Amino acid sequence: MKKLVSFFISAILISTGSLMAQSYEVNNEASSLSVLGTSTLHDWKINADTIEGSAELVKKGETLTDIKSLELNVPIVSMHSGLDAMDDHMRTAMTANESNSVMFKLTKVIKMTPNSIGGYTIQAEGDLTIVGNTQPVRLQVTMDVKKDGGFRFFGETMLNMTDYKVAPPTAEMGSIKTEKDVKVVFDVAFQKK
Repeated sequence: MKKLVSFFISAILISTGSLMAQSYEVNNEASSLSVLGTSTLHDWKINADTIEGSAELVKKGETLTDIKSLELNVPIVSMHSGLDAMDDHMRTAMTANESNSVMFKLTKVIKMTPNSIGGYTIQAEGDLTIVGNTQPVRLQVTMDVKKDGGFRFFGETMLNMTDYKVAPPTAEMGSIKTEKDVKVVFDVAFQKK
């Protein structure tokens, strides 16, 4: 009977083609995230110094078959424009409800296709939380697979700050106004845990 059970377990493993889930964490040193916007005075840019997160990918051999989970966390204190006054306005606007970070959590991979750079083009949905307000977002990202077994996701998306109850900052008694739409540009590297 033991031989029969072992045979069935071996047959199941062979038929699945050895699907393996692997865990990864963000390589902060090799990652970047920027928020770009405009105002009645000039364009502006905020960079994140710290990006935290993890992912779990399912592979069959060397082929990616699924992204089981992916989460990112960007502490608000790590976001800087290089201008103290602007950073103060940004932190005031983004720390309502005692929020201290911007979070993204993958909810669904819609489509994943191999691309010409040896990686994948991925359409996905996720929940983005800013100032404690969560909204669904749809993204198209490029995934680049590294020789060391890691990978990176890069792309960009447009967001409306008011969807997250973030009031676009103003200055000089309202004479300088920030537009509500911003572009988020990201290039996030993951390494094996």
